[in-house]
Order: sequence, then structure tokens, then C-alpha cells
Amino acid sequence: AGQNPVVTSLRDAHVIVTGGSEGIGAAVAEAAIDRGARVSLVARGADRLEEVARRLGHDTGWAPADVADRAALTAAIEHLVSRRGPCDVMVANAGYALPGRFWELPDDEFRAEMEVNYLGAVHAAAAVLPEMRRRRRGHLCFTSSTAGVIGVYGYTAYGAAKFAVRGL
Repeated sequence: AGQNPVVTSLRDAHVIVTGGSEGIGAAVAEAAIDRGARVSLVARGADRLEEVARRLGHDTGWAPADVADRAALTAAIEHLVSRRGPCDVMVANAGYALPGRFWELPDDEFRAEMEVNYLGAVHAAAAVLPEMRRRRRGHLCFTSSTAGVIGVYGYTAYGAAKFAVRGL
């Protein structure tokens, strides 16, 4: 009975969600708001971000950035933190998949999926971790996939990138 002091309460916590403009990211944002969090969303498309933020209400913050671009993502997160306070929970959720067998995918696809699915998570963590360490509080949450646990036929590049997230 009592609360675990190691886990951050979401009430009044600033939760930043990458890939927050659709799917799992938007659902995580909604669940965090339902638990009393202040939520900020990051994704590439400004129009979609604004639409989702408006739908979620509760003064949901948003900033467009491509997670594969470390400087752009860091600037977006710094903007959100300056307006909404330090990040208490980073949900590194941005990702995508282009299905295909190894021999069907161009070499650039493997690089692109690693940059978004894996390095996007690394960049998100790097943007908030120094302040979390200074404050001695905060949580990082990385979204992987079943394809990051077991090989899923037809998701060659995606599976490898999600295995990397799992290792992170």
C-alpha cells in the first residue's frame, strides 16, 4: 500500500511523446493526460500535430521535428521545456516500417529505419537526460515492437532497428 517513490507520478508531470501525432503515441499522450500529466507532442507533420493537440485539449504542447535530425529534435524539445517545464517522462515512440524481405529493400532503407527507429530514440533520450540527471528524477520509455523481440517475416529493416531499441 503506499506509493513507490521511484516511479514518477504523472499528476503534473511533463510527458514528452515523440511520434505523438498518431497511433500509439497519440494514445499514450491521451492516457497521460487522463492521469493528470502535462503533455507535449513531437512529430514531423505540424498540421497533424496541431490537430491532435487540439483534439487532446488540456493545453497540449507540440513542436514539429524529425527525430532522425538530432539538432532539430533537440531544439524542439528545448522549446517545449522552456514553455512547459522540465521533462519528467520521455516516451521515445517515433518510428515507421517499410515491409520487405532483405533482397527487396534498398540499402538506404536500412539506414533510414535505423535513423528514425533507433537513433530517434537515442536523440530523444540525449535531449532530456542531462536535466533528468541534474534533477535526479525522470523516466525514459522506449517503444519497440514484437519485431524487436522475435524476427517477423517481411520486416527485415524494421526488425533490426527495433532490436537495437530493445538493446538500448
